[in-house]
Amino acid sequence: MKSRILCAAILTGLFLAPFALSQPAPEPTPPPPPPPLWEGKLGLGYAATGGNSSTSTLTTGFEVYYRPLPWTIRAKFDYLRASSEGVLTAETLTALAAGIRDLNEVLDVFVQAGYERNVFSGIDSRIGGEAGAGFKLLRGPEVFFRPEVAFGYRHENRTDDTTLDYPAGRAGFKFVWKFSKSADFTDELSFADDLSHTPNWILRNTASVTAAMTSLLSLKASFAVVDANEPVPGFKKVDTVTSVALVAKF
Repeated sequence: MKSRILCAAILTGLFLAPFALSQPAPEPTPPPPPPPLWEGKLGLGYAATGGNSSTSTLTTGFEVYYRPLPWTIRAKFDYLRASSEGVLTAETLTALAAGIRDLNEVLDVFVQAGYERNVFSGIDSRIGGEAGAGFKLLRGPEVFFRPEVAFGYRHENRTDDTTLDYPAGRAGFKFVWKFSKSADFTDELSFADDLSHTPNWILRNTASVTAAMTSLLSLKASFAVVDANEPVPGFKKVDTVTSVALVAKF
């Protein structure tokens, strides 16, 4: 009986072999397309109240990427202005320009320069430049995680007529989770330290959720925290910003 079953199996295999060999091999999954050469987004948010109280808050900003691979050029600008009863109560301005070069799929190096103004936190101007490296540890379509380290120099003009100049070290990361086809969560953290006086550190964290409404427009809600361990005398350590903005991609 066993020999009959074995012979039947062999004959069946010989009969089906030509059909199996004639089937084309499955095609390999094509690699993802390269990112667009130009990419950017523009955000605008505004809130106002009237009647018993009169307040207004404006947030705006843009971010642009230019990618002549293996280089990526990035420019970013953010502005916030708030007033109550016609009196300015908050105003912040930040700008950033960076050049990033991919060395391989995981490692990149970068140089960048930044500017910040926030007189309501005692900073008339803060200018800095740095160079560093980033590590794309997760690069999947659903999850992206890139920690980075950098070293540079900073110059601060403060509202109490003092100035600071110091070498700075910084570490941080960017995390993106696309939890649906039309929405994602982003968290960006940065810890910068005065290398000449380590208690003078600044921790920044911005968490946001973006939901696409159309192919061009999205709604973005974010919460940002800035914790300065040694603020300008007379000012608090922690600043927070909660905002909702309409974002247009281009």
